[in-house]
Amino acid sequence: MTDQPRTSTSEPLFDAPLFDHRSAACDALHGLAVGDAFGAQFFVPENRTALDERCLPPGPWPWTDDTEMACSVFDALRLRGSVDQWGLARSFARRHDFDRGYGPAMNRLLRQVREGGSWRDLAAGLFDGQGSFGNGSAMRVAPLGAWFAVDLEEAAWQAARSAEVTHTHPEAVAGAVAVAVAAACAARSRGRRITPQELLQPVVELTPAGKVRDGAAEALSLTDQPHVELAAHRLGNGRLVSAVDTVPFTLWCAARHLDDYEAALWATASAGGDVDTTCAIVGGILASRLGVDGIPRHWHDTVEPLPPWLEPDRLGTDASPTDFPQTVPIKHPKPIQPPDLVWTPGEWQRIRHGVRAQAMEEKWNAYLADDRLLLSRSSTDHCLFEVAVEPTADGWRPVSAWVESARDRYRRGTDEAESAFLEMLLNMYFGKADRPELWERYRRLRFGG
Repeated sequence: MTDQPRTSTSEPLFDAPLFDHRSAACDALHGLAVGDAFGAQFFVPENRTALDERCLPPGPWPWTDDTEMACSVFDALRLRGSVDQWGLARSFARRHDFDRGYGPAMNRLLRQVREGGSWRDLAAGLFDGQGSFGNGSAMRVAPLGAWFAVDLEEAAWQAARSAEVTHTHPEAVAGAVAVAVAAACAARSRGRRITPQELLQPVVELTPAGKVRDGAAEALSLTDQPHVELAAHRLGNGRLVSAVDTVPFTLWCAARHLDDYEAALWATASAGGDVDTTCAIVGGILASRLGVDGIPRHWHDTVEPLPPWLEPDRLGTDASPTDFPQTVPIKHPKPIQPPDLVWTPGEWQRIRHGVRAQAMEEKWNAYLADDRLLLSRSSTDHCLFEVAVEPTADGWRPVSAWVESARDRYRRGTDEAESAFLEMLLNMYFGKADRPELWERYRRLRFGG
């Protein structure tokens, strides 16, 4: 599993409780789609004059693979509240439309996944085992950044996980992280002024070391100069279709036009290169900040609608007791020691989203009921664990816990073993790192040895 990124020290002020992450992510998706479709029109030779004269090309504007994959990212977040890599890979493969402009390697990978191949092995094996370093992981990730705007470190970690499904090269992963953090910072700035430095400094801090991060730092250093041509010369314009050649320039374009979606897209397109992708990235970042209302209405209306399967107006909701009317409360609750942990804002957002079992092999549901986190077995609807939570200065934390002790419902172990099992469950669903020591501890306490 991807390591957690470094902690940022320069986050702007942000009122997390009032932030609507679902709407922000949906806005980012629309901004990405409009940018993608707008930029794609300038691959049509007849529209070159329109770009030079800044006249809109005739509609309708179809979108490309950038938008198609971003729709899968948004749908995955709406369903799970976080990146489920296996589910995301299946969605990419199932929704794959060969005619949307995918590159040859990605066309082949998604076809092989659809035929039963392992996305993990296929992605790692691309380009003689180097993995893809293309810009595809960055082009689709802005909605994810907006979704996790409450926690920049969470946005970076989730972005890396989303990248690894198709792009395992470190620079491609870094490109996704950089764009996601920029979109998160943009979403955090809704309703207030923000400087280019406030947008890009956290990007530099949280992007893994390498050429993308160096490019982001250079983009930050260039925000005082207004010339697109110079920025493209120094940073690239996506012509090489790599994360290194694409992401830094898009960061500069977004930072230079924080309150003007239209000007940002014209400036981005004027540099040429991989125009649909550069415009998709910039459009997604800026719509995270400006919302759909910041996109010119005529542009939005000219773009091909998002795919019907997505149902983009359905934002989703946090899990609640009404979603699980068959759940049977704990019959004989026995107190156990709660895990000693504090949840980050991103983890707490995932806890609020809850866990809804989607298949037989998914054994648990989890949801909040007031100040209690309930964990029930999906096969029996029996609630087996209940955790009382409360806010602290550092974040929400569990303060009390109970386990079902009725033998006809749950063959429990010792209090210590059940406390270890609860900690393992919470880490599995809401933690950030694989912790095999939790399983070993539980196995030792439960079964001996």
